[in-house]
Amino acid sequence: MKKIIIFSLFLSGIVSYAQTGTNVYPFLNIPVSARQAALGGDAISVRDYDVSFAIANPALLNKDSDKQLSVNATAYLADSKYGTIAFAKDFDNGHMATINARYMSYGDIPRTDDSGFENGTFSASDVAIGAGYAYQFEEDWTIGGGLNFITSKIDTYSSSAISGNLGVTYHNKKNKEVLSVVARNFGYQFKSFNGTRENLPFRVDLGYTRILKAIPLAITITAHDLQQFDISSDYNVNGQEVNVGRKIADHFSIGAELFPEKGFNIRLGYNVKRGNELAVADQRNFSGLSAGFGIKISKFRVDYAHVRYHNSSNVNQLGVSIDLSGHRGE
Repeated sequence: MKKIIIFSLFLSGIVSYAQTGTNVYPFLNIPVSARQAALGGDAISVRDYDVSFAIANPALLNKDSDKQLSVNATAYLADSKYGTIAFAKDFDNGHMATINARYMSYGDIPRTDDSGFENGTFSASDVAIGAGYAYQFEEDWTIGGGLNFITSKIDTYSSSAISGNLGVTYHNKKNKEVLSVVARNFGYQFKSFNGTRENLPFRVDLGYTRILKAIPLAITITAHDLQQFDISSDYNVNGQEVNVGRKIADHFSIGAELFPEKGFNIRLGYNVKRGNELAVADQRNFSGLSAGFGIKISKFRVDYAHVRYHNSSNVNQLGVSIDLSGHRGE
């Protein structure tokens, strides 16, 4: 009961921190790996070897993620490029740490004058370099936190900030279930683009993952952006005002992973908000759906995800994980 009270107080405390208004550095909420992307894009309760999830939720660090190196790359929307890298180390007695980095390049952007005439190009990019720490106490609880230094550049303008993540994870090993809550991207922009500070994309996520006993299937349900009730667009694809049911549903994403404890996995996901807001009237375009797979070859794991945004916009993401521990190869 004491641990449940602590968990509840943590959730209520971080919800009260909610920020509103225009946010900067939205790349911080792009899926951190191909595996997360395939599971709906928001999963923060997958607790196993995959160190990349600790970028979003440091409380997912555990002994299985010790000396795991994860690299992910994405050809993102509008010719932009996105990538992540993460590494974890177990220091025994429940102490674990991770270092990671994220990079977003927006490519060459046409430079135009007031009349619309092009005059060369300019570039833009975002970088976040972070470190995290987690402590597992008793047998089934882990707390974790991380700090990120963020820098962003648009042509000759630049900005920088410090952000933090704070999470709590409950892991019931017997029932093969994980419950996590995390506050992401809270912090301070100490250098702005034009002298006006902007809010970071703060969010509170609650996730649950369970491996079923009857069939080899892991189900992940994530309630995201809980710091704010209304995260939906004002109108749906038919021009009607969005109702309360839609506003609640837009907070959820779901994912399923077949054969989660084997060397080959098949993954499916659905992001409700993305599916609702990028749908096209009178067309079946499968917006919001995602799929992928993972395969283990010796000390390497390869993950792939295909994410459906719109009829004209799809994203493919590739990830490679390497076991550097020297004692877990098959």
